[in-house]
Amino acid sequence: MVGVRRRIAAALLGAVAASGLVAPGSAAASSGATAQAVPGVVRPLPDGSYGLSSYYGPRCMPVRSASVWHLGQDMGASKSTPVRSIAKGTVVKAGAAPGFGQVVVVRHRIDGVRVFSVYGHVVDGDRWVRAGDSVTRGQRIAGVGSSGTSSGPHLHLEIWRRAYKGAGWTRDPLTWMRNHDASLRTGAAWSYNRVVPTSCTYWTTTKVNLRSGPGTDHPVIKSVPVNRKLTARPGDGEGVWRRVTNAGTTGWMHAAYVSPSLTPLGKLFVQEDGLRLRSKPSTSANVKAVLGRGSAVQQIWPSAGGWTKVYVGGMQGYVMTRYVDSSRP
Repeated sequence: MVGVRRRIAAALLGAVAASGLVAPGSAAASSGATAQAVPGVVRPLPDGSYGLSSYYGPRCMPVRSASVWHLGQDMGASKSTPVRSIAKGTVVKAGAAPGFGQVVVVRHRIDGVRVFSVYGHVVDGDRWVRAGDSVTRGQRIAGVGSSGTSSGPHLHLEIWRRAYKGAGWTRDPLTWMRNHDASLRTGAAWSYNRVVPTSCTYWTTTKVNLRSGPGTDHPVIKSVPVNRKLTARPGDGEGVWRRVTNAGTTGWMHAAYVSPSLTPLGKLFVQEDGLRLRSKPSTSANVKAVLGRGSAVQQIWPSAGGWTKVYVGGMQGYVMTRYVDSSRP
């Protein structure tokens, strides 16, 4: 009887081997070299084609109207670099979206949990896939772009657990991808240091109201002219409103009127040699630089009292209005 059982077992093993499968409990089944588990998640961009730039979490606005709490991981890459679905799933959105410009959103079932992956700022979000399409792991779904509120070509990757656009359901893509054996750092060609600044510096883009709360229904504390300095804490905002401080007064401004850079009011040219750039609008103020005839400067404040505030060579200062003009001498 034992011999019969052995012959039956041998026959079954032979049939399994012939079919290309691995019998449970066999040496081949326990060997990682001959039977590796198929990964469920892959990196969204080809290895070596991207770098890690802006990270998940609180930050300073990189461009006007950008968020101050980054919900994703930015991966800088060349325009049109193929964007791949991190896992098999179903496309729930493909095309235009506020802020993102163009976006693709895919719903997955990973480790028994519903997960959404979001691919923002892409080129032609509905070129490769459409809402309702089923996609496989690693399938191309878009191309890297710089659509929407963006400072350059990159992929903005978000991971949402259980719900998309639900409060508290975002996950740090860097951590989540690493925990699913698809580390973004492993495939990156370069990366910026992950540092959260202690303070942010912004500038008003026009004359704008500083309000007591995040909304137009809140009282105006004061009106702030164009290109006045604002400070803020990273992540300090609510929706499209930013909590900022100007000249010791703290309040709220709409993000559309807050910028990380100065807003040029026009180019001016120095009309005479030896024009002094001063720290204050006074002939007794410190001289920061001496400008030659024909030098170009950017006006940043409206002229007043015979003085014009300008930006030149990385410096801000005042010049006498009668020695600058919009025409090159």
